[in-house]
Amino acid sequence: MANNVNKKLLSKKDMNFFAEFTASAAKAARMLSLAVIAGVAVLAIIVLFIIIGLVNNAILKGQINKIETTLADEKYTQLEGQAADLAQKLEQRTNYFYALTQMRATVDRIPSAPASLPDVIGECIPNDSYIQSYEITGTTLKITGESFTYYSPVDMVEMLNESDVFTSKTLININRVTADEIGSAEELYGETINCINNYYHFEIEGTLVSDIYVTISRLAMGDTVTSLAGTETLKFAAGESFTLTDADNQLVNYTTETGTAYTLSKITINGIEVNSDDFAAILASGSMSEFANGEKDIKLYYTVVEEAPAESEEA
Repeated sequence: MANNVNKKLLSKKDMNFFAEFTASAAKAARMLSLAVIAGVAVLAIIVLFIIIGLVNNAILKGQINKIETTLADEKYTQLEGQAADLAQKLEQRTNYFYALTQMRATVDRIPSAPASLPDVIGECIPNDSYIQSYEITGTTLKITGESFTYYSPVDMVEMLNESDVFTSKTLININRVTADEIGSAEELYGETINCINNYYHFEIEGTLVSDIYVTISRLAMGDTVTSLAGTETLKFAAGESFTLTDADNQLVNYTTETGTAYTLSKITINGIEVNSDDFAAILASGSMSEFANGEKDIKLYYTVVEEAPAESEEA
């Protein structure tokens, strides 16, 4: 009886084992089927993208061929030569314009006294003084005359200063002279008796108020130095400060009308190059400040900005 029971138990265990094995095999088969289906789907998507890429490439090649065919037309093949001719004409006219503006700047810097100055001098002569002569140049005024009192020439200079005639301290030379040294009574007053025994001879000389001109030139550096634009002339009052900025004056970065970009390389003021520290500060701030304490010829030298090379698509 015991042997029969053991045989039944073993048979039951064998049946359970085969049932579990069959179930595991079926599950593995299902998972393999799903993996195959997923692989086929991924492969189908990859193939689809490849087909789309091939179609796009074919379309692009067709467009490129069409453009190349269009550009091969005679009217387009001549454009390159025409563009070169126009670029040469533009350079010639820019240089010509630069020369004209340089001449204009030279004319502007020639000082000239205001036409109203003689009238201003006449209004400032004291009642006890008279003018023998006056000389006006572009920058100076020299007056000679006589006065009955020592302080009248000083008063005259003060009145001229109030009328904004002189820019700086005026030279005044006053000497006491007798009536005989400046002429007889008949020469001075005709029949009138000259009762004044002493006179004061004076000489006044001073620098006239004038505008200060600052010229700005932009030049391209290369095998030869060429002009980028005409010379710009700015007018300031004597001693006035002025600032050139990158935003308003295209100082550090300059772009021509044709779209060519340049960057500032060096600066000279009246022929003297700005030192490296000051130049670095100008590049960092994008501005430079100066005082109009004399005629200034500022030259800005530029170099063309090289385009960055295109990155290779190959690894």
